[in-house]
Amino acid sequence: MNTHTPSPARGAAPPRGRRADRRGLRASASVAALLLAATGITTAQAATEVTEKNSSKLAAVGPVNTEHGFPSWYQDNTGLRLELCLDGANPLCNFPAGEIPDETVPISFPDNFPEEAFYMLGEAEIDLEGGGTAVLVLGLEAAFANTVTNGDQVVFGRQRITVKGAAPDTTLTFQHPYGTMTIDTDDSGRGRLVEDISPAPGNFTTALKSNIGPFLKWDPDVAPAAPEGYIGDPSVPHKVVGSPFGRNSFSAQTADGTRIGFTDEFAINGKISTNRGVQADRAVLTTDADGKRYIDVFASSEGTQLQVAAGTGIEVTPLRADPLPEPVDPANPVPMRRFYARIALTGEDPAEIRVQNIGDKPISTSTVKVAKPSGIAVVKASYDGTGLAVAARSDFGGPVTAEGYGTLELNAASGLYEGTFPTVAPPATAVVNGPQGSGSLPVSVTGGAAGTGQDPVTPSPDPGPVIEVGEPGTGDPGDPADTGEPPATVVNADAATAATGIAPGTSVGLDGSASTGAASYAWRQLSGSPATITGADTIKPTVALPLFAATTDTAPRTVAPAEPVVIELSVTGADGTVATDTVSLPVERDRISIDSGSRHRLGTEFRVTGTSSLTGALTPGTSVIVYDTTPGRPVSKLGVASVDTTGAFTLKQKPGPSRTVSSVLVQSTRGGEARAAVSNR
Repeated sequence: MNTHTPSPARGAAPPRGRRADRRGLRASASVAALLLAATGITTAQAATEVTEKNSSKLAAVGPVNTEHGFPSWYQDNTGLRLELCLDGANPLCNFPAGEIPDETVPISFPDNFPEEAFYMLGEAEIDLEGGGTAVLVLGLEAAFANTVTNGDQVVFGRQRITVKGAAPDTTLTFQHPYGTMTIDTDDSGRGRLVEDISPAPGNFTTALKSNIGPFLKWDPDVAPAAPEGYIGDPSVPHKVVGSPFGRNSFSAQTADGTRIGFTDEFAINGKISTNRGVQADRAVLTTDADGKRYIDVFASSEGTQLQVAAGTGIEVTPLRADPLPEPVDPANPVPMRRFYARIALTGEDPAEIRVQNIGDKPISTSTVKVAKPSGIAVVKASYDGTGLAVAARSDFGGPVTAEGYGTLELNAASGLYEGTFPTVAPPATAVVNGPQGSGSLPVSVTGGAAGTGQDPVTPSPDPGPVIEVGEPGTGDPGDPADTGEPPATVVNADAATAATGIAPGTSVGLDGSASTGAASYAWRQLSGSPATITGADTIKPTVALPLFAATTDTAPRTVAPAEPVVIELSVTGADGTVATDTVSLPVERDRISIDSGSRHRLGTEFRVTGTSSLTGALTPGTSVIVYDTTPGRPVSKLGVASVDTTGAFTLKQKPGPSRTVSSVLVQSTRGGEARAAVSNR
């Protein structure tokens, strides 16, 4: 059996060299993005999938450090915490050349910050018996949805296997510390599977649901020991521990179970967290009875040395916390505690407050906007079975209103704004609005009779069957000419989103409940772009359009005119009569634009950026497929990029295609496309 263990020539360099393949793969804005990519697949894609998932997820995420906008740490279920390794001069952080804009000065956000960094990164490579290689990447990565700017920060868990030069048109099974994958190879022996579990920018808790966890680390029983403060040295292949399956290895086997590759040595990097982080919870501007102005600052942290940083009109001010429980055990971490400070103001009101944990190295920071007090304190919200009684104190006078009910009147004796409002259905929480804000209080029930358990509502009479179309005056039961009754309500097939249309990969609900006397419903498509109707025999079915293109496409699809989806509803009455109505759903296709800054610098970088007209948290997320349309050669696929919730996308590859790309076609999974020239300067 051919077993691959990286040698120094393929050990220290490959993790960094293979890093070039990782760069430019931005996190998807969707909650869970499963990307299956293989070039020229000639066999079915059903086998390219994750077949064994990891249930031992990461346990917790720390507060965001506003110095760079990423969490201070992530913790696994063994209690191990890792933080970002952000020392460009430290080889244990494993930054490849060119990742940091200026490697001669310390990393700083945003001007000198890497496009990606890792809480944990593990890589392994095996030579496959019979030829070819397979490379495994497991990581918890900090990156940016588009560019290194505040608000674009994302963290995602990744598992990826890339196969090259293996047996063609076959299915291989791979086992690794966090699960099992099967991958189909194409006619050249290539295959690939990437699973990224990532949230929208700024939502860092969804990464806890990824396949990563517990963190892998060097096996402590195998020499040498991991460097102090780190889980491993990425330049030294080493045995690891941490697999929830007890499978601390990477192996490959054929469909008949024959093992064709194995290694139990990984390139691992990750920095053990010494930082505790800090969360600035609230900062409120207040004024006392003498007119003196203050800012009350509230924060929480596991640290012990917190301060408010200096700012305009603000001096450095320590925050205080209640004493730690006695006795203090130095072997256990400090628990999360509340901190507080009051700062006297003499100048202008600051817009925000920066709270620092100066016990962290580097210092952790959290920023919070300064809020003005609402001036409203709700002191009473009660219901006695007949009326809602509300009382509130307002520091800024009136008018004061109980939301949904009316104005509260000032009681000169009590100094409170009070009111009682008749109602049979009080709110769960009373909301009171004043000149500068609002306050609320849960409603307490003080009296009232218990219900009888009987429905007091008199049922409406049955409106009868759907009206039959025929000659008037025949004497048939229900004939309008004989009874004088108005005809039954006309069938109405309504769609709330019909005005804005339906996009490929989305669905809309239709509603036939305005029909009367219906014994059965039948929905069908009459014309337009092919759609799927779910619940075609129900009152409220769902109409869905398939995605126009797939990320596994290897050639562009032909864009045909989008015709409105026309749906017919037929309602059959108890007497067999039928009435119909139709609804037309315009098809709204994606509109793609390509930025003028898109470029290809041969041997350096290929980058295409642009926007999609469909924004928001769509499920599944929108993707674009980028094709090389350079004149004089066949059209070929360059890659796939995810569209974030703002509609932006970026495909970046370093060093990029081996041939100069001068023009591209970008095709959206939701039907739009655009063509543009690519700068080669």
